[in-house]
Amino acid sequence: MFPEKRTDRVYWLQDTSLARVIGRCLLLGSSRREELERWRVSGGIDLARCVENVMRQAENHIREGQEVTVEEIDDALNRVASRCRFSGPRVRRQRAAVDVDETLSPLYRRLSSRDAKWLTRMILKNYSPVTLPRNLTLKSFHFLLPHFLLFQDDFEATLNMLVSEPISHFPPHPEPGLARDLGMIAMQHLSPVVGIKIGRPDYYKARSIKHCCQMIGRRRMSIERKYDGEYCQIHVDLSKPSRSIQIFSKSGKDSTADRSGVHHVVRDSLRIGRPGCKFSRRCILEGELLVWSDRHGKIMDFHKLRKFIARSGTFIGTENDSPPQPYEHLMIVFFDILLLDDDVCLKKPHRERRLLLKDVVHVIEGRADISEQRIIDFSRSGSQSHLENIFAKGVAQRWEGFVLKGCEDPYFTIFPSQANGSMGRWIKLKKDYIPGLGDTVDLAIIGGKYDSRDAGGLKQIQRLLWTHFFIGCLLNKEDVLQSRSKPKFRVVDVINRHCMSPKNMQILNQFGEYTACGIDSGHGFDIEYGTGNIPGLGVVFRTPFVVEMLGSGFEKPSGSRYYTLRFPRIMKIHWDRSFEDAASFSELQLLADDARAVPSEELAQEETEWNKRLKLGNGSSEYIVDRSQSLTSSSGVTQSPVKLRENM
Repeated sequence: MFPEKRTDRVYWLQDTSLARVIGRCLLLGSSRREELERWRVSGGIDLARCVENVMRQAENHIREGQEVTVEEIDDALNRVASRCRFSGPRVRRQRAAVDVDETLSPLYRRLSSRDAKWLTRMILKNYSPVTLPRNLTLKSFHFLLPHFLLFQDDFEATLNMLVSEPISHFPPHPEPGLARDLGMIAMQHLSPVVGIKIGRPDYYKARSIKHCCQMIGRRRMSIERKYDGEYCQIHVDLSKPSRSIQIFSKSGKDSTADRSGVHHVVRDSLRIGRPGCKFSRRCILEGELLVWSDRHGKIMDFHKLRKFIARSGTFIGTENDSPPQPYEHLMIVFFDILLLDDDVCLKKPHRERRLLLKDVVHVIEGRADISEQRIIDFSRSGSQSHLENIFAKGVAQRWEGFVLKGCEDPYFTIFPSQANGSMGRWIKLKKDYIPGLGDTVDLAIIGGKYDSRDAGGLKQIQRLLWTHFFIGCLLNKEDVLQSRSKPKFRVVDVINRHCMSPKNMQILNQFGEYTACGIDSGHGFDIEYGTGNIPGLGVVFRTPFVVEMLGSGFEKPSGSRYYTLRFPRIMKIHWDRSFEDAASFSELQLLADDARAVPSEELAQEETEWNKRLKLGNGSSEYIVDRSQSLTSSSGVTQSPVKLRENM
């Protein structure tokens, strides 16, 4: 029901390759193959519906007793996934000589057209347009199931917990008051299993300092720096000397082999096998993987990580990166401890876990550290001002943000307090969550593309023609402005429905239809792609849209040499501006450089300015970058108003 949960199974099949496999499995002729390929048509149906339509023309005759079973499907998908190097180690260990056609043919030839449609969506790990409400679905089985899955992110382990004592005696659907009491009892009987990833608590996003304080109430809070790295959960089992360390990624995938570069740091910082080690058998900790530069004495940008961390043995997106420098290396910042021998730490208050963490972890400069922390008691006066000061300092230093945790809260709260639903949940405080404080820049949308899989989540859009839109920046802006030269764009990013509101998606589809033309239909532009990871345009807009985009800072995309907005979102569409007014490629890079640079001499002044903005609640102030004639100068006199509302 939730195929996306099987992060350990990677099939290496997308629409194009799966369509070919299905065509061969069903022995389709040329005319029916053409119908199968209709998922490529803009505004059309997805591949799964195409499979259903094709098979409906000649339904399979399924004899009694020959029906496909769930076990057969599970076994077939396991075998298909075993051939892919990106699958988890346990799945890969089952690897044999697997022919995908031979594995899937017995299924597709014994399924009805309707069931074949759902098998196709299962393989693609996307049931769209159907969305199953996860918690409601899981609660229909047992009221504790969604909570236990948060505790141990594994269905097998969760079901084992449900049949353990005394939980096996609990009614599956008690009334709300009893459910809360039983949940508290169940929490006392939960014990993590080393080798199975523990889930992460829910969190809320603070939309302002005031909103943050409202969620906090009068609690005492740990204000921790949020590091811009890769989350990792480290399991140590000393009963397995040759493979005592196991590391899980945020998605739950076993990434131990890919993170081998930090294994020695884990051993040294936990003093494994040496005097001073604080556990004798097992331990589970959480941390963030980062790249440290000995030369610069600081944590490096997020994109540096891809040079040090492989993906199933392959380094991805590094072809245009500089090679790793001898003074750069992996570092881990620990921020929580969940298990220490038989001590189930995640049941303890955060303040106790923090003390344990400091006792267990040996800090090694530039290699292993514990997350920076400040404590604020929000029952005291001046606590909001104190939080504003800490946040302003973090923004000025270009930190990603902060995570706030209740000092008396356990790692998990199965049933949060009804008086304050945020009790027991983390709060993330980042400037791009606060209206008006994120990095914004005007950019041009120069084309679109249709993806039938994404279309399933856009049923509310009338006459959907494109699901993805391409951000292009002028490479020859000065020539275009001064001598009306032919515009030359570089495509730097692609955005989809997650980067805009349904209203803006509707507008782009509705008005884009009037200016859209084929990529070879005389649109009057030269277009190049910034990186090979960007798909090809489906259409070009003769009149590009100009949009104000918000991002969480800037990043260097995989396989590229340039910076663009991180986590971009459309804030508004400018109808009074042309593509000449949008940021050019060089201007975008200047804006990125300025936004990423930590002011060395004016840090205190910038902290003061951010503090004023937070107190005023004014998120619209704009600082102007005047490094180029085509950027807005402090006097406001420019050829094209490109503005960055600097924020983190």
